[in-house]
Formats: sequence, C-alpha cells, structure tokens
Amino acid sequence: MAGIISRATQQVTRTIQRSLPVPKFLQSDDVAIISKVEGIHKPDGRQVDVQNLFSIITKILLHDNPSGISCNCSGRNTQETTTILLEKFLSKYSWDAKLVIMVAAFAVKYGEFYLLTELYTKNPVSKNIALLKQLQGVVEDAELLEQFSGAIIDLNKAMVALIRSVLQFNTLPSEYHASNKPPFSTVITDIVRAVYWTIYSVVTCVSHIVALIGSKNQRTIAATMTWELSELATKVSSIQTILQKHFSRIKQEIDGYNVLVNLFETVQDITAIFQAFFHVEGGKLPLVVGSTKAEVKIEVLKDTKVLLLISGLDIWQVEIKALAKLYEHFKAMHNIQYQLVWIPVVEGNLDEQKLLSLQSLMPWFTVRHPSLIKPEVIRYIKEVWKFSKHAILVPFDQKGHAESVHTLDLVWVKGHLPGLLPSSPGTEISPWEEKQLTLDILIHDIYHVDSTKPAPIICLYGGEDMKWIEEFIAAITRVKEFTKLNIELVYVSKSNAVDEANKAIFDFITAKKIGVHWKAEETYSWRFWTRIESIFSSGLKNGKIAKQDNIMKDVMTLLSFNGSYKGWTIFGQLGSHQKIAKATGEVILQILLKINTWWKPGTSIDSFLTAINHQIEQQNTVQAHHCNHIVLPATIPEVPHEMMTCAICDRKMSKYLMYRCCV
Repeated sequence: MAGIISRATQQVTRTIQRSLPVPKFLQSDDVAIISKVEGIHKPDGRQVDVQNLFSIITKILLHDNPSGISCNCSGRNTQETTTILLEKFLSKYSWDAKLVIMVAAFAVKYGEFYLLTELYTKNPVSKNIALLKQLQGVVEDAELLEQFSGAIIDLNKAMVALIRSVLQFNTLPSEYHASNKPPFSTVITDIVRAVYWTIYSVVTCVSHIVALIGSKNQRTIAATMTWELSELATKVSSIQTILQKHFSRIKQEIDGYNVLVNLFETVQDITAIFQAFFHVEGGKLPLVVGSTKAEVKIEVLKDTKVLLLISGLDIWQVEIKALAKLYEHFKAMHNIQYQLVWIPVVEGNLDEQKLLSLQSLMPWFTVRHPSLIKPEVIRYIKEVWKFSKHAILVPFDQKGHAESVHTLDLVWVKGHLPGLLPSSPGTEISPWEEKQLTLDILIHDIYHVDSTKPAPIICLYGGEDMKWIEEFIAAITRVKEFTKLNIELVYVSKSNAVDEANKAIFDFITAKKIGVHWKAEETYSWRFWTRIESIFSSGLKNGKIAKQDNIMKDVMTLLSFNGSYKGWTIFGQLGSHQKIAKATGEVILQILLKINTWWKPGTSIDSFLTAINHQIEQQNTVQAHHCNHIVLPATIPEVPHEMMTCAICDRKMSKYLMYRCCV
C-alpha cells in the first residue's frame, strides 16, 4: 500500500502544477467528459485495500485543523490535468480504487502541510521547513488561513462522504456489480461522475494552495479560490446525495426481493402476494378492470385461482382478442372461480396511448399503471419466471402457490388456459407424441362438430384467388355427390388478413351456402396459424428439421400456405389419428377432377383420407415446377439456414428479407 501511495503522490506532484481562475466548465454540462472518462477506464483486476486506505485518508483529511499542502506546478488547466491522471496513471484501477488512491496521494501532501503549520510555533525544525516552503505568509495571517482552510475542510468533508457512498456499493451482493444489470447499471454513470469530480477537486485544491503560497497578492486571490472550493464542495455533495439515493433504493429493492422470495415460499393467502406486488399511491387501488377502468380491491382475488399474464406493450392486439375469447369461454363453460390479471412490464419510455389501447381490450383485471409495480417484483419475474420478451402465463392456486410458467405460444398450441382445469383428452395434444400432424392438433378447440353424429371429413381451404376458389367449390361439390361423404368446408383467411380484403370471398361462400368462413375479427384464423407457427418454433428448439422429421415437413408446408396468395387445402377428421391430407390449390384440383379413377363408392371415410394422401404424394412426385415460400413472423427466433429446406423437393431454401404492412 505504501508503494501505491508513494507512486501516486509522485505522479500527482509531477502533474498538478498551478491553479486557475474559476472555470466555466464547473457550471457546464459534464456528459461529454464523463463519457470520455468511461472510455479510458480499463481495469486489469489489480487489487487495492480501499477500505483500509479510506480509513487512513479520513483520519488525515477530517482533522480538526486542516490547512493546505505543497506541490510542484506546471501550466495545464484543471480539466486536462484530471483527464491525464485518469488516463495515464489510474486507468488500470477499479472506480473505487481510483478514488482512494488519488485522495490518498492528496492526503499525504495535506498531512505534511498540516504538521508543518500545526508545529510552526512549537518546533524549530517545522518552522524552518515552513520558511523554506514559503508558508509563513499563510500561517501567520490568521484570518486568511481561517477562510481558506474552512473552504478546504468543507470540500474534504464532501469528498470523504462521497467516497463513503461509493464504497457502500461494495457491500451489495456480487451480482449487482455487473454494469449491464439493472438496477446497478443506472448507478455506474454517477459513480464515474463521482470519480471525475473528486479528482478534479483534488487537482483544484492543490493548485490553489500552490498559487497562494509565496504570493504577494494572497488576500486578493484567496477570495476567488475560496469561492471556487465552495462551489466544488456543493458539486461533490450533490453527487453524493444522488449516489446515496441510488444505494438506498437498491438496498430497499434487495430487501424487498428477499421478502418476496420468502413470501412465495410461505404464503397461505393469495391476496398477500398481490399486496406485496404494488405501491399504493394516493389511496387509489392498483387493480382495475381493463375495459372499464373500474377499480378493484385485491381482496376479490381471495379464494380464487389467479392467472397472471405478464408481457410488454409489444403484445399483439389480436393475441389479446384471442385470449379474451378463451377467458370468456372458461367463464361461461366451466364452474371455476378464477381471475386473470395483466402485469405489464415496461422498461424505458412508456407509451401511455399503447397501454390504454391494450387495456381497453381486456375484460380482466390489469395493473392501473406499470409504475405501481415494485422493482423487486420485476426482478422476480425476470430471474425466477425467466420473463424476457415473450408473454408468459403464471397460474396460482387459491393459497397463492405459483405453478409452472407457461409461454403464451403454448396456449395457442394446446388451446386452453393453463392451471385451471385438470388435463383431459384433447387438451394436452402434442404433435411430437402423436408422431404425425392430425386435425385435432390443428383445430380441436377452434372448430367443433356434433358429437352425437358420425365425425365428418373437414376440409380447410384458403387463398385469395377468387377464380381458384370458384373452381375448387365446384370440384368439391361433385366429389361430395360422387362419394356421398359428409364433407364440411371451412374457409381460413391468412393470419394477417382483414375482413374487407376477403369480403368478396365471404359473400360468395354465404351466397352459395357452402360451409363457413373464419373472419379475421373472430381470431380463429389467427389462432390456427399461430398454433402452426408455435409448433414450428417448438420443433426448432428441439433441433428438428424437415429432412428428418415428417411433422416439421408438414408444418413447413402449412406455413407456405399462409405466405401464398394461391389456393390450398387440408383434409382431416376430428377424433382420428390419421394424418391430415394437404395440398396446393393446383394439385388438389387435378386430384379431385379425377375422383372416379382413385375412389370406389361405398368406401369408408378413413379410406378416403388414405387415398387422397396417396394421390397428393404421387402428384408432388411428378410435379415439374413449384415455388414454395414461407413467411415467418419476427417472434420466431432466427432459423439456421440449413434447417430451412423445401417440403416438396428437400432443397435448401433461399433467404430474403421482407417488410410488410397489412391494415
């Protein structure tokens, strides 16, 4: 430690040379210089016993009768000198080490001067050294010494308090010291500011004392120096106040987080959980019904199951609408006491209009404003429930025990809200367990048939080519007459469609009385395509590729339908384990027009599905040309290029970037 202090003292002595008039820089915005200081910070891990060093510094700087120091001077301004010290001599040290090393060097010189002035009249050796250092003019002018040293002691107190505040952060858990981790990331800039202005103050103090010693105009320049030192003390004190607030806030968050963790482990009442979630402002209740803004007491959650919806403001409105339909369905069809509560996680600037727009679509409870959510709750949501960007659902039982976390994507795959009902046939269907893509996986909760009658064949079809739709309807009508099979038709719009764009198609279907159509506003189409995208995303996470996995191959074919203007069809049967039959509009027309060559009247429904799948496979084999493209939503993680192969020919697909606006 002695070596560090000695080297630092020599460096300061060589670098700090003379004082200057009060700089305008003291009054200006310091953002640029603080940014520069951060840029020259290159710690290499070297260790300094900052606490012990700080203890020694405090004993020197806060002595009852401080005065001044001596050093050599040169012609640099204070800002330049401060930057040189940080860049050339202190860049390898941590922020707290920079502080204590620099102030330790200052304390050595200050202590030397204090001893000389204190013993000036008591010890001949001290008096003669003071004479050699030209200190007698300062020491023997009591009024000058009192005013000047008073300003120095005020600055010393401010610096010591500031260093103490910086060192407090070392007592926080180690994970808080990562500069990119909230909430500590908000503190780093102010710690850098503390380092810069403390060193700036030391340089200024030394420069002023050197300029004062031996000066013939001591009284004239002392007033200006005293004022600047007082301004610096105010500046340093203001930074210390900010840092203390940071520390208090973080400590409060840590304590609150620990209380929250313990509460989750011991809670027996769900209302206790939610009372710990929110700040209460002005007596206003933290929860409201989203669509009406009616205030709701937390006590209404008592003895109910609660489903937390946690998301950012980037959640899609169509997701909210689809979720609202499931919510209302559960309310109407199941005798379950449960509530859904939206927790909006917002970081950075809040789009108030977007918040209100989303809330207006929600028939369930929402937090009145994101600012009411305690920071420790946000931390818990991220660290324990692993919330990042994508919306999640967390079910609670009546006693407040949280069950497993579910992604919202999983809701669209399974078609039900988690944690509310026991598992039952049809609610936990997994394509990977079925080993193939069945109609139940795609629409079991979206389209319903009369369970008292034999299950019909369901034909889902889509596309925006009106000419093809007319030809397909004519062909499927002839097929129904020829086979005598019960085939129900469902027109499925694209996931991003708006009803106006398909009005002609809807009108045609209604006029011809040929099945049903899913309107965009009803969210059925969106749920259908989102389920397919979610299955695809799940396959990616599990390393499945189309060349090796038939389900992924089928899913990629379906995704290509959603990205195409042309017609397409899917045939299947609810309650059947048979694989769906799927084909482009061109292929299915060729097959249906030749129904008499591959279908024998009186054959079973199962045979029809098997036969049409066989025909599709044969037709794809002889197809000379095809253009297969897939449009993936931004919510799906980036797909490795080698995983994107054509579902028809197995060739690698080319990648293009597309921006699309659909209103």
